[in-house]
Amino acid sequence: MQFLIVRKADHDSEAGVMPSRELIDAMGDYIDTLAAEGRLLAGEGLKPSSTGLRVTFAPGRKAVTVDGPFAETKELVAGFSIIEADSMEDAVAWVKGWPAEDANGQAEIEIRPIGCPGGLSGFGNPSEEESPKPRYIVMLKANERSETDWNPGPEILGRMSEANRAGHEAGFLIAGHGLSSSRHAKRVTFSQGKATVLDGPFAEIKEMVAGFWVLRVDGIDDVIAWTESFPFPDGDDARLEIRELWRMEDLIPA
Repeated sequence: MQFLIVRKADHDSEAGVMPSRELIDAMGDYIDTLAAEGRLLAGEGLKPSSTGLRVTFAPGRKAVTVDGPFAETKELVAGFSIIEADSMEDAVAWVKGWPAEDANGQAEIEIRPIGCPGGLSGFGNPSEEESPKPRYIVMLKANERSETDWNPGPEILGRMSEANRAGHEAGFLIAGHGLSSSRHAKRVTFSQGKATVLDGPFAEIKEMVAGFWVLRVDGIDDVIAWTESFPFPDGDDARLEIRELWRMEDLIPA
């Protein structure tokens, strides 16, 4: 099974504070075993929401954008990994070992099973970096319908599949995955490095993510243009958040 491991934002991540050498080393040691086993499929950090956009749509599918930063710091995404695990219990056990060097032992991690409730296949690797172009994540925000594990049906799923295929073959759409509802999720919160596990579902529906895509394009205007043509399952009612991904050389200068 594949799981999305979401590191929630905090004051430092929203301020763009770079990770310390100690955190980089600790995180490297932490993921080494998983990476050696081929079960770490991706790992990315998001730039602060002050550099991001939120998108809704006016009639005619015209994007309406709002610039960050966004106020709901604790519900924002600061980074994510995609891992292979035999079960949710195994994924939780791995997250419980999260390095105490992160967030001074106060990190909050959400674990979500990857998989579109309608059966649409995910594709690609967000960590693919074969180009100097920036990468952006487009997060489809959840709503009450997506939190029921709603299946939009074969017509909508067929249009999404074709748009995914076309974008991936064109080389700019490098990954895309759907997520099951938060009732299948877990949260692991740390206090002075001690882990507490919370079961979903979670209340803050509007800030959760129902699916995501990663684009490698020239700039954020290209991402906005793509959102105006993609057949999101909620159509003109879709709510999106766009954030640029950090490059490794940004986080670890030579």
